[in-house]
Amino acid sequence: MATLFIIADIFGRTRALEAMGQELSDTIPDTRIIDPYQGLDHRFETEARAYDYFTDRVGLASYASILTEALASPGPDTVLIGFSVGASALWSVSDRPFRRHIQKAFCFYGSQIRQYTGVRPRFDMDLIFPKQEPHFAVDELIHALAGKDRVSCSKAPALHGFMNKLSPHFDPDCYSVFMEYLKTEMTSLKKEKK
Repeated sequence: MATLFIIADIFGRTRALEAMGQELSDTIPDTRIIDPYQGLDHRFETEARAYDYFTDRVGLASYASILTEALASPGPDTVLIGFSVGASALWSVSDRPFRRHIQKAFCFYGSQIRQYTGVRPRFDMDLIFPKQEPHFAVDELIHALAGKDRVSCSKAPALHGFMNKLSPHFDPDCYSVFMEYLKTEMTSLKKEKK
């Protein structure tokens, strides 16, 4: 049986993320959340506070270590979905030889991927970027990643955070479209394994 890991953004494990996991568990029942705060919901009042807390207390390298540890034990076919810093942490370790069999990863608006363009993932990854980012040109990053084996890039018609109900850029229409996309993709992966 497959396992789905949802890799949280700077907000960590939240009720909204748990609800997403519950909805996706209809497709892959064994659904788990990896977050940077050991399962605590800090209920950050703003995205800025969540960012400051993550930056001061965890950081991308430590989050990548948490993720690596979670994926180290052998297991069934695994699907990964990462958001923002979770997507960036996933990308940064995607070239490591995990013992767990990873079927595919979906990374939403992993802006720090731009710091690791030399990474060559060992499993298929769909990178979904926002239509724009304030600190870099999305199209240039997509161009830099074009042609990499196992990597597919696309842009959503929304801003960074569109899948997070706590983000000021949450986009309910995009959320619905991409939830259906994820369910369809995961169903296809299950059929391929049969």
